[in-house]
Amino acid sequence: MKLWTYRPPLRFDETMAVVRAHRIAPGIVLAVALCACCGWASSLHRSTTSALAMWVVSLAIVVAIDVLVWRGRHHRRLSVHLQPVESHWPRPNGHGRTTALGGISPWLALVLIVAVWEVLGIQTGPHEPHLTISALAQAFRPIAAALLLVWMLVGLGYGVARARAPVDWRAATPSSRSSQGASSTSAAVGAQHTALVPAVVLPSSRAAGVAFWVGLVLVCVLVDLAARRSRGRLANAEEFVRLISRPTAANILLVVAWTYAGWHLFAF
Repeated sequence: MKLWTYRPPLRFDETMAVVRAHRIAPGIVLAVALCACCGWASSLHRSTTSALAMWVVSLAIVVAIDVLVWRGRHHRRLSVHLQPVESHWPRPNGHGRTTALGGISPWLALVLIVAVWEVLGIQTGPHEPHLTISALAQAFRPIAAALLLVWMLVGLGYGVARARAPVDWRAATPSSRSSQGASSTSAAVGAQHTALVPAVVLPSSRAAGVAFWVGLVLVCVLVDLAARRSRGRLANAEEFVRLISRPTAANILLVVAWTYAGWHLFAF
């Protein structure tokens, strides 16, 4: 009776394929579970105990993962280690030589567009569809699910971006400090049911509002891709986050704004 069968060793490319599969599989399972959870959570009505509990759980998951990756930066136990990037942005030499304001100008323009759209949406009349993101999330369940997913990914991406910062990212030289003086602030605003003034700028169509927010996400992706191909002249999304969150006060302000936005959109 044959007790064993000889199997030739795997080639290098086959071994690497197996390693990639083992690394990708958990990510796929996590992504599917996260999407399913967001889809289920979109059925909950806001201002209810279940919605508040769902938001608290989502917040706890994001914070826990961010803490793990930040602990990995300091090589502590029970952590997830991410490889830091090689250099900070803006880069002082080479092809990345540019001013900070010019490099992050596409992202600042997007922030300004979103702020203007939200302010104009608040001033929509009572008998017209509100096109703010919070109002559209209440009107369409898929948007609510996608918004929760984006909110969680923003929180995770923020933690990853800061955890992957260069080791000496806070040790800026005097010359680089002068080129890194750009900052941006944004306020989260919600839809109101009472009109301040009749809407005269935004279209009175929810389809237009959905198209705006979907287009905004696509533009963000295109800007990030263009920045990654600019050889450092433009800041990609990760570099933009690290740049504006470098001061401790800005870091605290951004975390508070992200937390308040989640509470306002999903729990309040």
